[in-house]
Amino acid sequence: MSIKPPYDQKIGYTRREFGAIFQLYSQNVYSGLFKDFSFLDMNGKYYISFREEAGKTPLVTIEKRKLGGDRVLFVATTPAQNGLKEIARSEKLEAFIKQLKGKIEILKNVKNGQANIV
Repeated sequence: MSIKPPYDQKIGYTRREFGAIFQLYSQNVYSGLFKDFSFLDMNGKYYISFREEAGKTPLVTIEKRKLGGDRVLFVATTPAQNGLKEIARSEKLEAFIKQLKGKIEILKNVKNGQANIV
């Protein structure tokens, strides 16, 4: 007999959260920055990644962390020289999306040779 962990140990995205994240991804597909979107479920944590092309290292990875009770934390990272660099963090979805939009604009500018700092 196997014992399953309680349901609340897994962290998924609500429809509203996923919609906001996917809208940001879609806007940047249209602009040409992203072409691939993936999910990873690892040890009860869910990651959403945006890639320039299928099979490449993600340009942005989003993780939703459970803090306790009803509190969660959204964290976005991007590859850096020595691992991953955090580019956005907030317990509030709207603040997180706003931060992430700004950082994605910088990524677009870097890709287009218009900036060099993320």
